[in-house]
Amino acid sequence: MKTIRRLSGSLVFLLLLVCLSPNLVAGESGREIIDKTNWEKAEGLVPDCMLEWVKKGEWTLPLGKLNYDTSEYFTPYAIESFTGNVGKYDLNEEDIIVETETGEMARMVIGFPFPKIDPEDPKAAIKIMYNKQYVTYVIGCKNFSTFVWWIGRSTGFEREISVIFNDAYLTGYPGARKYKNPKDIERYALISVKAPYDLAGTAQLMWRYLSAKADMNFAYVPAIRRVRRMSPANRSDGFVGSDFAVDDILAYDGKIPLFEWELIEKKEALVSFAGTEPIQANVNARGEWETGRRRPSMDYGFHKKEWQGSPWAPLSLTYVKRPVWVIKAKSKDPYYNYGTQYVWVFADSWGPAYKIVHDRSEKFWKFLSATTAGYKTDDGKVKFLSWMDHVIVDTRREHATVISQLHPDTNLMFNAELNLNDFSLAGFQKFCK
Repeated sequence: MKTIRRLSGSLVFLLLLVCLSPNLVAGESGREIIDKTNWEKAEGLVPDCMLEWVKKGEWTLPLGKLNYDTSEYFTPYAIESFTGNVGKYDLNEEDIIVETETGEMARMVIGFPFPKIDPEDPKAAIKIMYNKQYVTYVIGCKNFSTFVWWIGRSTGFEREISVIFNDAYLTGYPGARKYKNPKDIERYALISVKAPYDLAGTAQLMWRYLSAKADMNFAYVPAIRRVRRMSPANRSDGFVGSDFAVDDILAYDGKIPLFEWELIEKKEALVSFAGTEPIQANVNARGEWETGRRRPSMDYGFHKKEWQGSPWAPLSLTYVKRPVWVIKAKSKDPYYNYGTQYVWVFADSWGPAYKIVHDRSEKFWKFLSATTAGYKTDDGKVKFLSWMDHVIVDTRREHATVISQLHPDTNLMFNAELNLNDFSLAGFQKFCK
């Protein structure tokens, strides 16, 4: 009888220990999680709005340590640019990248244009943003299938949109040299909605130039059955009624000279990774880098009935401390929807971490978080970083949009072989309904 009582007492003690220890993640003994009971540990390390959500139990921050070194997760030519491109490039009066020796526009930059940042440089923020742009260029063209989820505070999951993202870069990596580029294109981008039926065929096309020339943007709207020219300010409009604008992708996806940039500070931050291990990648017969099937499961609040926080809160990420640059941005276009924005960029890998958006009256409006993922082939010959799932929260609407790329049914192709004819107006038609 005494033995039974001792066992019962031990079980009760263990149950109390589990219930009273919110800093342990289920199934991962010893892994700390920052939540409303110890939110002070995240103070100064995440955006203020995010800290408030942690305080209220809306969001949690599972901490962890990466089992790989992100400094090794670059292509050899990108790593070579860390030293080879120091002082090689500069910015002209229009904030266009030029060759330092000649002062001429740089038509082909391999790797990162500004690997060494001087915080005292008055154009430091602009150079950081160019590096953030090139962090995607250095791994070549991309062909992604993606799911976009609409999530409401009271409604939970509302609808799913299937989207194709095609990006062709004509600078940044050696493979870009094979493309003829008489128009000095920096990048082509095409977004096409595949489902559901009421949105299928909606598409947007962008031509971005290396020069100061403004982007050319086109959109096809099935309701009017025609392609129309868009203003660059339209890139700040909500995409097909969602909470994200096209310029929100990767924290800022617009043309850099169209904004005023200011470096605020360099600091430590807790930033999200898809997991503690790199994700499997495979090289196919064409030399493209495909993602393998061994992917981490990306769960959000609406996936778990027992979750009491925000339905859009990510539940399966790992937060790691990293140095970031905090940059203030404001559009020069008076018709741009956003007011002041603050972009947090990795100081050690140039990828996006967070964005805070104010409206034109300078009231806080939106929050964006981007998740980093490391990829590696089984033989270790190909290693790279990419920025995957995005969470965009519209605090006015109490609504969010998740761009879900780390999903079992998505197809992610890096260093992809793309046909540039698809980015002509004639080629664009086949992506339209």
